[in-house]
Formats: sequence, C-alpha cells, structure tokens
Amino acid sequence: YEAFFSTKREGLGIGLNLCRSIVESHQGRIHAENLYNAGQTVGCRFTFWIPVRSSSDFSPSTTSDQLTT
Repeated sequence: YEAFFSTKREGLGIGLNLCRSIVESHQGRIHAENLYNAGQTVGCRFTFWIPVRSSSDFSPSTTSDQLTT
C-alpha cells in the first residue's frame, strides 16, 4: 500500500493507503490478494476485518442515535 503510487495516468495513488489508515485506526486489518484464472491474474480481492464492540461496552447513557452516527 505505497502512498502516491498509481499505475493509472489520472490516479493519485492515495486510495488504498487511505483505506488502510481508516481500517487500522479502528483496530482492524486489511488483506489483499490476486485472483487467478489458468495462471493469469484476472483481478484482486481486498478483505478487511474491524472488531465489533458488544452492547455491554457502551455506557447506560448511550442512546441508539449515538450508536448509529
């Protein structure tokens, strides 16, 4: 996820690095892998995991509006 690297002429090269920063700021992980068909790269897959807090992690004064925003 090298910042400011792009293979596209109009690309800025910040997309994947920004995604990684967002996921990691939420104590998550991101994984990238190439997809192959008959030995030829045909695409890629990005998977991310972000931990989910249980309802017991919230204080009793937390409202449902605060949880969804």
